[in-house]
Amino acid sequence: MKFSLSALSAVVLAACAVNADEYANAMKEWCGGLTVPFPDGNTPYTTGSSVKVTVNNAGSTQHKKTITGLDLYTVPASGSAKYVENVWSGTQAFSGKVATLTDSLPSNLTAGNYYYRVWVTNSVNGMHGPDCLQTSHTFKVSSGSHTNSDGNFAYNEDLSDEQIYNSKHGKGCFGLTVSYPQEGAEYHEGDHVRLTIDRDSSSQTETLQRVSLYKVNGEEQALVQEVWTGTETLSNTFTLKDHMQHTTTPFDASATYFYKVQTTSDKHSDVTCDFNSHTFKIVPKA
Repeated sequence: MKFSLSALSAVVLAACAVNADEYANAMKEWCGGLTVPFPDGNTPYTTGSSVKVTVNNAGSTQHKKTITGLDLYTVPASGSAKYVENVWSGTQAFSGKVATLTDSLPSNLTAGNYYYRVWVTNSVNGMHGPDCLQTSHTFKVSSGSHTNSDGNFAYNEDLSDEQIYNSKHGKGCFGLTVSYPQEGAEYHEGDHVRLTIDRDSSSQTETLQRVSLYKVNGEEQALVQEVWTGTETLSNTFTLKDHMQHTTTPFDASATYFYKVQTTSDKHSDVTCDFNSHTFKIVPKA
């Protein structure tokens, strides 16, 4: 089983490749080099507390840039980021290549993972130009803090509780789903299978690195084979096509299968994000 990168480029992306490249290059000119280093994801906060938000511009200074908005998002257990509210709007200029402002977290937040989306506006001849959107690292918010009977400081929630503070989400691994194959779909050996990856605009995943096929028998999962490796920048929707053929291990009609998709995080270069497709059946040749 093997994905053809040349076929991918020719069949799936050819119609929009030129326009997509032109758009990407244009946005790189306007927005390239912008990062949000703080909050850095290492410091937890409590509801109602102040958070310093810093934007760095390592790119071009040809056009004047200002921070014009700050949106707050939460990343619940589902991994689908949800907009909370616009917490600040105004005009904050850059001092050299750095701009900083301070936000007060809403007091009614529930404990969990949060991040900021920062609006940076370019000025063109004194007029409103293209907007750039950058997100901060994901950070932990607690409902409050207290002092224990022994005099030690503690947050109301256990900051290591994976049900509240999913560590993968905290590294930027969220906002991506594998919508095809669908749950319970049945394919025959030799079929061409569409694999569709949907990336939410709020996702902090960056590039697709690997797609692997796994087999499930009872509680056991086993790698069948790697079907694609490479480096492809993820857009909002990304489609690959696989020719369902085994290379070493014959397909098992009694088992179920799924694809594992591995991506990078644009916040942590050393992190690999894993996302699984729905399970499906493969009927082997007689």
